[in-house]
Amino acid sequence: MTGRPHSECKPLIVCAALTGGLPPHAAGSGHPLDQAAIVEDALVCHAAGAAVIHIHARLATGETTMEPAAYAAIAGAIRARGCDAVLDFSAGDDGGRASHAQRLAVVGAGAEIVSFAGGSFNLAERLYDNRPSFQTALAAAIAHAGLRPEIEIFDSAHLQCVPRLAAAGIDQPLFFQFVMGLPGTLKPDPELLDWLLRQLPDGSEWSVSAQTGPDIAAHAGLLERAVAHGGHVRTGFEDIRLMNDGSPAPGNAALVGQWVEYAARRGRPVASPAVARRLLGIAPRGARFAKDQEYGRTGHDETDTANIR
Repeated sequence: MTGRPHSECKPLIVCAALTGGLPPHAAGSGHPLDQAAIVEDALVCHAAGAAVIHIHARLATGETTMEPAAYAAIAGAIRARGCDAVLDFSAGDDGGRASHAQRLAVVGAGAEIVSFAGGSFNLAERLYDNRPSFQTALAAAIAHAGLRPEIEIFDSAHLQCVPRLAAAGIDQPLFFQFVMGLPGTLKPDPELLDWLLRQLPDGSEWSVSAQTGPDIAAHAGLLERAVAHGGHVRTGFEDIRLMNDGSPAPGNAALVGQWVEYAARRGRPVASPAVARRLLGIAPRGARFAKDQEYGRTGHDETDTANIR
């Protein structure tokens, strides 16, 4: 295990986390509420410099859903508009409403990256259940589909999930997302981030999701640290609703744009989707067609869920 080197020339991957599981209108007027709005927001965020789009699917009513058809419709519409952004789908539990089987089904819905929570923990007043049997099934499904996991680290002990991923055949480069600031997750502390980086396997890529609410100084400080230390950044209404100057963000594209501008000031080029795929070990889109045909994009139907206990 080694620390991550400082870097001012490595391309910076900017991820736009568009909606999260927030209730409709919770993030203000710029919050995309349905599939059409998510698609439009993905396009403008990509144009603003986001190489990766992190998506939680929604229905026409604005309510969240884990239905593979909803995810597939969003992915299809984004691709039909010529957008080449890397698509990253949440396999979270939809606020505790989704079963493990529903979460597994997201793997077959058209993403290139699928979120993989490093372990279970108490998220505010509820249990976020990512038991070992579910992790094993999800890792196997991601590997079989030829996708890459976004390894969400909510607690330092979650780094112990790496052998489970290796057993499924998922190797470097691993992509870690440090989730900091939510109740029950990592404390938004720069010194803690530095310690976590020293625990990462060599060759890893990493990013920070700083969900610090109104504490914009903590949020900006952590993402600035990621830029300075060769990591990547995640922004968007799932994580933050304020610009770095403390004013309300008018939309996700503005949040993306401010980090693109910050990277330019720090001398880091912003990664295109093609560069992001190379850094994260994702196959070029053209090379994925045969695998997509083999696996199918109608929902996850090949991994046995009976052994999840």
